[in-house]
Amino acid sequence: MADYEIPTAEELIARAEALVPFLREQAAANKGERRITAETIARVKDAGLFRVIQPRRYGGYEMSPEVFGEIVTIMGRGDASMGFVFGVVAVHSFHMAFYDDRAAQDVWGQDSSALVGSPYAPNGTAVRVEGGYRISGRWPFSSGCDNCEWNFLGGTIEGEEGPLLQRMYAFLIPRCDAQVVDTWNVVGLQGSGSKDIEVVDAFVPEYRVQRFPIYDPSAHPGTALNQGPLFRAPFMPLFVRSVSSAALGGLEAMIEHFCGYTADRLNVLSERVARDPLVQLALGQARATAEELKGTLRQDLAEMDRIGREGRLLSPEEMTLLMLKSTNLPHRCQEAALSLLRAAGANGIRMDKPLAQIYSDILVIGQHASNTPAPQAIALGKIMLEVQD
Repeated sequence: MADYEIPTAEELIARAEALVPFLREQAAANKGERRITAETIARVKDAGLFRVIQPRRYGGYEMSPEVFGEIVTIMGRGDASMGFVFGVVAVHSFHMAFYDDRAAQDVWGQDSSALVGSPYAPNGTAVRVEGGYRISGRWPFSSGCDNCEWNFLGGTIEGEEGPLLQRMYAFLIPRCDAQVVDTWNVVGLQGSGSKDIEVVDAFVPEYRVQRFPIYDPSAHPGTALNQGPLFRAPFMPLFVRSVSSAALGGLEAMIEHFCGYTADRLNVLSERVARDPLVQLALGQARATAEELKGTLRQDLAEMDRIGREGRLLSPEEMTLLMLKSTNLPHRCQEAALSLLRAAGANGIRMDKPLAQIYSDILVIGQHASNTPAPQAIALGKIMLEVQD
C-alpha cells in the first residue's frame, strides 16, 4: 500500500476546478501547437490528477470510477482537448494495473509520473521471437502522444487464427522505439495532438504483451498485486467513458459561454436576443441535456464501483448497455451544442469566439471509434430479442 499522503476525492476535484481558468487560457496555445503544451501537462501533473486511477503500488491514488469521470468532465469544461487527452492518458494508468509487475516497473520504476499513450487499433503485426515479439506497424490517432513516454499499441501475432477480437493484443512500447508522425490537421480537438505512431521491427518482451480488450480482470497478472475494488470494476465500460466524457464538459462550457455572449447581444433590428423564445428554448434544452447526461454518467460510474466492490462479472446485456450510454453521450452533446450555435446567429461561427471551436471539439470527440453508437445499440437489441448470429 501507499506510504505517501493521498488526497481526498474532494481535494482532487477542487484541484481540477481550480485549473479551469488556466486551461481556458491555454486552449488557444494547445490549438495553435496542435498538442497539449508542456506547461499545461506540468500543471495537471502538479495537481496530481493523472494519478487518480493509477495503482497505489506505483504512486497513484486509486480513486473510484466516479472521481475519475468527474475530473474528465471538469477538464473538458476548461478545454475539450485537455479533457480528452486527460481521459485517454489517465485510463492507461488504470490499464497498467493489469500488466505483469515487470511492465509497471519498466514504466514507473524511475518516474511514477510517466505517462502512457495508445492507440489500441490492431494495426501492428508481431512475430514471435525468443523472449517476446518483434512488431511493426503504424497507428493513427495517438492522442497526447507528444507528452507520453510509452504507448499501448494494438496488434495481432503472426500465425494465430480465429476471430479478430480473440487475436488482439496490446503491446507496451517505449517512446524511444516509436516515431511520431505529424498528421494531425483537423477541424476540432486540435490540441489533442492525435498524431500517428510508427514502429519498425521493435522488440517487445513477453511480459509487456497482453490480450486486449479486457473482459475478466482476474485473468490478467497484475490483479494478483493490485487487489483494490477499482481493478475489479468492469474494464471496458470504464474505458469507453474515458473517450466520451470530455464532450459533456465541452457542452457545459458552451452553455456558460453562450449565456455570456447572449446576455446583451442585439439582433439586426436592435432587439435583445435574450428575449427571443427560440434562443431561450435552445439554451433551456441544452441545460437539461447536460444535467441528464451528467446524472447518467454519475449513476453508471457509481454502478461500476459497486460491481468492483462485489467482485462480479457483468452480463453481456449489462456491459453493452453501459457502453451504449457512453457512446451516445458525445452525440447528444453535439445535438445540443448545434442548437446553441444556431441560436448564436451569424457571429457564433467566428473562430475568435469560443462557441464554434467548442462545437467542433465535441463533433470530433463523437468521431472516435469507441463513440459509434450503432454497433452497441444493435448488439443490445439482439440480446434483448434473443437473436443469434
